[in-house]
Amino acid sequence: MKQTVPSFSASCLFISLLLAITLSCISPAQSIGQDVLNDICSKSKDSSFCLKSLNSDPQTATTDLLGLAGISIKLAKTTVDATYEFVKSQVGLVTDPTLKKQYTQCEESYDDANDKVDYANERLKAGDYGGVGAATSACLDDVSDCEDPPPVGVNVAAASTISLSEQNKESYELCQIALIISNRLSGKN
Repeated sequence: MKQTVPSFSASCLFISLLLAITLSCISPAQSIGQDVLNDICSKSKDSSFCLKSLNSDPQTATTDLLGLAGISIKLAKTTVDATYEFVKSQVGLVTDPTLKKQYTQCEESYDDANDKVDYANERLKAGDYGGVGAATSACLDDVSDCEDPPPVGVNVAAASTISLSEQNKESYELCQIALIISNRLSGKN
């Protein structure tokens, strides 16, 4: 009696090996190098901030482009959350009606930005890199809505103004980094 099991197993092994080789050739799951990080960050507003931010996560050194997108979204989420909380706290502290209105508008903008970063993360998990790009681009718009300085003549504690300005800049740059990476994932470089 002939045994066909060994040839069936050999065929399955060959097909599995061929599939694994094919997938490894077309998959973006290759660790990025410093040259890729430099290229990504050269497209940002502040390349040294970009490199410092991405390299602050120890996984950056061993991750692929998809993982880097996740890292950038996580960094953006952390900063957007912190800025939202700061702005929200300022709304309760200021008494000047003009400044209160500005902080209230910033609070709404950052609430929207938070939603956009969450949506970008959902789209990333779904493999919708165009959706990630749209969400991070919308996040940039929301953050930009909060860039206006306090109106002239309004007495504001310098520390809170500087802090908002710095946090807003950081939020903008981290959303921009996530957009640049999502564009690269989409093939838009």
